[in-house]
Amino acid sequence: MKKSSQKTTWMIVFVSVLLGFFLVQALNKPKIETEIEGVSSLKNIEKLLKEKNELEQKRKELEQYINRKITELTMYEDQAIEANIKLQELQSEVQEKRLLAGLLAVEGPGVEIILNDRQRDSFLSNNPSLISYFIVHDSDMLHIINELRGAGAEAIAVNGTRIMPNSRISCGGPTIHVGKYERFAPPFIIHAIGDPDRLYESFQEEGSIYHDLAAWGLEIKIQKMDRLEIPRYLGETEYTYARVREEDE
Repeated sequence: MKKSSQKTTWMIVFVSVLLGFFLVQALNKPKIETEIEGVSSLKNIEKLLKEKNELEQKRKELEQYINRKITELTMYEDQAIEANIKLQELQSEVQEKRLLAGLLAVEGPGVEIILNDRQRDSFLSNNPSLISYFIVHDSDMLHIINELRGAGAEAIAVNGTRIMPNSRISCGGPTIHVGKYERFAPPFIIHAIGDPDRLYESFQEEGSIYHDLAAWGLEIKIQKMDRLEIPRYLGETEYTYARVREEDE
C-alpha cells in the first residue's frame, strides 16, 4: 500500500513537471516570435533604406544627365538660331542680288509714258518723203529710257518687257526690237518705277527729249501712277568671257 502511494506521488510530480515545462514553453513562444518579427522588420527597414539611397543616387544621376542634355539642347538651339539667321541673311542677300539683276517681278509707284508716231495729217500727206522724221525711232526710245534712269527709275519695261543695261533696242522698219526676241509696233507703253514726281518733272526740264518729240508732232503722254507692275527679266544672264577678278573674290 505504501509503495503504491509513492508510485502515485511520483507520477503526479512527473506530470506536474511535464505540464510546467510545456507551460513555460508556451509562455516563452510569443517572445521568441516577437524577437524574430523584430529582426525581420529591421532587415526590411535596412533594405528599404538601402533601396531609397540607391534611388536617390539614381535620381541625382538622372538629374545630372538631364541637365547635360538641356545644356546640349540649348547649345544646338543657339547654333540653329545662328544658322537660321545666317540663312535668312543669305536668302536676303540672294533676293537683293536677284532684284538688282532684274530676276524678280516688282511693283511700285512711278510713271507711264505712251509714245506713238505722229498721226497722219495734211502735212504728212503732202510730204511723204519726210515721214521718217515723224515716227518713233530706237534712238528716241533710248533717250527716254536714259532720262528715266537718270531721274532714278529703279525698273523699266517697254510693252511689258523688262529693260536691262544689256537689253537690245534697235529699229526694224516701222517696228522696234526690244530685247533679244521682242519686236513691237507703236504705240509703245513705257513703265518706270521710282519717285513719280521726280520722274515726271525730269521730262518737264529744258533739254528733255520730251520737248523734241512733241515739237515734231509725235505723241508722248506722261502720267504719274500709284502702282505699276514690271515683270522679271527673261533674257540671258550668264557671262561667257567676263570673270570676277581674283583679288575681289
